[in-house]
Amino acid sequence: MKKQKAILILLFLIPLLLALCIFGPFLLMGFVDSSWYYSEEVDIGPLDYSSALTNAENAGYEVEGSWPWPGNFSGFEQGDVPEVRERFGAAALVENIRLNYDGNSELMVFICEDRPENGLEGGQKAGTLTCVVISNFSHSDPESSLQLSEFPPDAWMLEKLGLLFGLDEETLEKYLEALKTAAQNQTWEAEIQVSESPDFPAAYAYLKENSDDSSYETSLGINAYPTEVFLKDGKRLGSVKYFVPEATVTAYDNENRYIVELDASGKVKLEIVMPPGSSGDTIPEEEYRAVFREIFEELGLDPEAVDIFDFFHSSSRVW
Repeated sequence: MKKQKAILILLFLIPLLLALCIFGPFLLMGFVDSSWYYSEEVDIGPLDYSSALTNAENAGYEVEGSWPWPGNFSGFEQGDVPEVRERFGAAALVENIRLNYDGNSELMVFICEDRPENGLEGGQKAGTLTCVVISNFSHSDPESSLQLSEFPPDAWMLEKLGLLFGLDEETLEKYLEALKTAAQNQTWEAEIQVSESPDFPAAYAYLKENSDDSSYETSLGINAYPTEVFLKDGKRLGSVKYFVPEATVTAYDNENRYIVELDASGKVKLEIVMPPGSSGDTIPEEEYRAVFREIFEELGLDPEAVDIFDFFHSSSRVW
């Protein structure tokens, strides 16, 4: 009797297990699948990036993002340059400034970590320093020292160092000699550190006034921030790379995640992710727009800007 019972149980379980193997993934996906709404990126105009993220946190929203809140990226303050502020927002930073002598050689400044072996003065304490680098891309051997003959003329170097830092002639000559000394102990390029920050408004004014064309380039991958390139007679005069901070703000309503992606320049994307098992479900348009208007108001953004966005509906179910 026990043997017959065991056989009957097996006869019942085998088809059941087979059915689960075949249909189980489809049944599971029915619970995992979800619907979502998304928009394309829209420029809503100038916004106070730092205040928007502070308001988001005060409202209890989830905030993830880059400098100045809550992460940290290094860069120079832009100062009083209306063109940069209007294009990228007041929170944008300057990552680096490059001044080109010719197609091969350039002078670059950027914020660097304290490396005392490259400093001008012994015993320099750790802190925010400016790296000053001279490069020559025609230098054939990256393992060998940069030769003094590969430097731009002294007059050009002193003029550009003066433009960047506005220092007296004696200090500028000291910096130039330090770069030449560094070239003997480094490979590929010569680098020193200085305690002064560059005068970005002065450098930007020089690039604007002496160029006859400019454009923006955006690199790919991590740190894909815009670079403003200045040309003179078709040749590169210099460039500026900017950090444009960006963040994601997430709020919840009826188990739906409402996501606002924004950056300091005013570019915004919106998204709604519905809970698992919602594949094919929808939300009335007036309902989700009302939620986004409330979020915008909490962030200190114009709630009427929500009307600019066009939303698209999609589902993760593919069969």
